[in-house]
Amino acid sequence: MRKKTLSIILDAFIVLLVLTIILLIVMIGKRGAVPLQAQEQQQEDPLVPVVTAENGTVAVATEQPEPTEAEAVVEKVLYATPDTSSTVNVRSGAGTNYDKLGSAGAGEEFEVISVLAIGWTKLHYNGQEGFIHNDYLDYYYKVVDADGNETKEEVQLSEIPQVEE
Repeated sequence: MRKKTLSIILDAFIVLLVLTIILLIVMIGKRGAVPLQAQEQQQEDPLVPVVTAENGTVAVATEQPEPTEAEAVVEKVLYATPDTSSTVNVRSGAGTNYDKLGSAGAGEEFEVISVLAIGWTKLHYNGQEGFIHNDYLDYYYKVVDADGNETKEEVQLSEIPQVEE
């Protein structure tokens, strides 16, 4: 009886093994064979699709997919805010010899027109152009995506293109 029990167990194992092999063959046939290297690359970078052609050849796409509309940046505008505990003067030109248009305090936001190589920033101030010295400003980009979500990206003065004026 012991031999008969072992024989039944062995037969059941063989049947289970054959069914597993058939299932794997069916799954590979539906999905297409993907080399192990391509599978590993796809797992490392899910943005790189593995493409299997009808003739069975496999190619890994090297270009990154275009961002979706929701991910696309619709608007990126440079802003500045005074970095001071009191107020800073806003001038009519790039220099202390120009007339004072007013003052600006910490937390006020101004859209930047340009950052001048001579150390001043031209910005929108109360419906006109005003100038504040770069030493008194922090800079950031307001980024708006296609869904209207707004974020701020800090930027260092050294990363901003400066113009001669």
